[in-house]
Amino acid sequence: MNCDEALRLLDAYHDGELDLAHALEIEQHVNACEKCARALQNLRVLSESLATAAYPSPDNLRETVLPKLQTRSIERPRRAFDPMTALALAAAVLFGFFLAQILARHSVETNLLATLTDNHIRSLTGTHLTDVVSSDQHTVRPWFEGKIDFAPPVEDLSAQGFPLVGGRLELISGRSVAALVYERRKHFINLFIWPNDKSEAIAAKTPQRGYNVVHWARNGMGYWAVSEIAADELQKFADVFNSDR
Repeated sequence: MNCDEALRLLDAYHDGELDLAHALEIEQHVNACEKCARALQNLRVLSESLATAAYPSPDNLRETVLPKLQTRSIERPRRAFDPMTALALAAAVLFGFFLAQILARHSVETNLLATLTDNHIRSLTGTHLTDVVSSDQHTVRPWFEGKIDFAPPVEDLSAQGFPLVGGRLELISGRSVAALVYERRKHFINLFIWPNDKSEAIAAKTPQRGYNVVHWARNGMGYWAVSEIAADELQKFADVFNSDR
């Protein structure tokens, strides 16, 4: 692990969000690298400072402010009920609620795309591309048994130009998922799979740091394919994986 990789993962390591293998890699690197050890220490000091920071209010704040609020409440004149104002207020509240929901979903997906891309890059630059190496789907599929709480579909796509390389376990958003590795002209595709009770058509997502991403969901599973191959080729991969053979 080099310094760039370690610094990118320091926040997750500090917050206890890394899996055991990556946490051990960070610890080994930090023990041998003064620069990264200092960055981790600065992160810990900042976190502790924020946690212990306090801004006490004056002792007489309650006695000073509360009577004024009560007085204003008593003296405030009553206004006649205006149904149009009430309707506009209700519409504004409803719009704000739906806007907050959309922004929350966007934030969750943005974080997920970043995590998937990080995992894809790490698998290419390190030595953890596969836990099980095989082009035989009947070897790869049973390997996952007992390691995760679902059975990921494993397809043989060699006839379509996407030979299976193997598979591994990954930790995404706090849960263990399956990662199948396929090849396309000496480039690799990471296909991340975990349960999803929705049905979603194949859709390309915003490219992440030069890597294309395609997502779909069907038959109780969600799929996220990440690769540096061209967007149309990744779309073709999703089509052949998703097709009924």
